[in-house]
Amino acid sequence: MRQSRMLLLLMCNAPLVASAQLPGSPITNDGVIRAGNTVDSVFVQRTAAIDTVDIGDFTGYLLARLGVPPFADSMGFRVTSDTNRARISGRLLDFPVEARSELGPIFFFVDSTALFVAEIGLRQRTGGLMRFRLERVTVAGFPIPQLLLIPALLEYSRRYPVLAADGWEFLVAMPVDGEVRFLRDGLELKTKR
Repeated sequence: MRQSRMLLLLMCNAPLVASAQLPGSPITNDGVIRAGNTVDSVFVQRTAAIDTVDIGDFTGYLLARLGVPPFADSMGFRVTSDTNRARISGRLLDFPVEARSELGPIFFFVDSTALFVAEIGLRQRTGGLMRFRLERVTVAGFPIPQLLLIPALLEYSRRYPVLAADGWEFLVAMPVDGEVRFLRDGLELKTKR
């Protein structure tokens, strides 16, 4: 009990982190277009056998495929990746107003300026499917228990059928001969021409 109180106290008093100071790429509407062009050139038109796309641009592209309407480019999220995971960083204040109300039960005890990070793994990268999985969410460096994430993820999986595993996974189709992999701050797309 004492440890959970300490965790709450630390998260509520986390230092303010300005999103502009966060490392990584922003998620922008222009990035959705750039990523879409790259995906088309490799997977649809096959004018390139291999290409890379910025991880922030690709994240915006995935949000658009999910059905999220165009968003304000001032949203404040930043995206980084290494060869294992992508990390989306921001503050609760960086979410659109309607999303903040949905996520309120998860973050009701957290200072809205505290830094959160969602870590995404790429569980499947060949065989006609990209399978992205939410691995964990941290706030002010502390992991959020899965029990607190489950209600929001269940609601999102109900709304967006491309989400699987009760909202933990995002499935994206690609050609059967396609292959993707995380790079440092990017994603590599590859296929046979």
